Amino acid sequence: MKLVLDTNILLKALIRNSKVRAALLSPNHQLFVPEHAIEETRRHFGLIMKKTGLSEDEVELVLGVLLTNLHVIPSKNIMANWKGAEEIMVGIDRSDTPFVAAALSLPCDGIWSDDLHLKRQKRVKVWNTKEVLGLL
Repeated sequence: MKLVLDTNILLKALIRNSKVRAALLSPNHQLFVPEHAIEETRRHFGLIMKKTGLSEDEVELVLGVLLTNLHVIPSKNIMANWKGAEEIMVGIDRSDTPFVAAALSLPCDGIWSDDLHLKRQKRVKVWNTKEVLGLL
């Protein structure tokens, strides 16, 4: 499977050593993450540190390990689809525009996200964690 990851999936993998983390580290699929999601994840380091008891350096280390198996999509590579993604997300949640733009920019199977509202748009398939783990 080829999926674009939403920030909430990265956060789950950082907070818990779980099936989500194992899936992110598995070589059996291709996972893509917009540069924006990494920046957003770093803004939540305080929350991650509080929930895990890890130091900032330790959280950064775990993120680095996860990123070794993820394909980071530079922001400039999704700009051609930004406006279309913004239009798709009007009335839903414009903060998810980077993920829709990334999915539109790649040949992929959709977005892996646990944000229910993302499924309201019908242009890009959205897979929740239960669905993804059931396929892996």
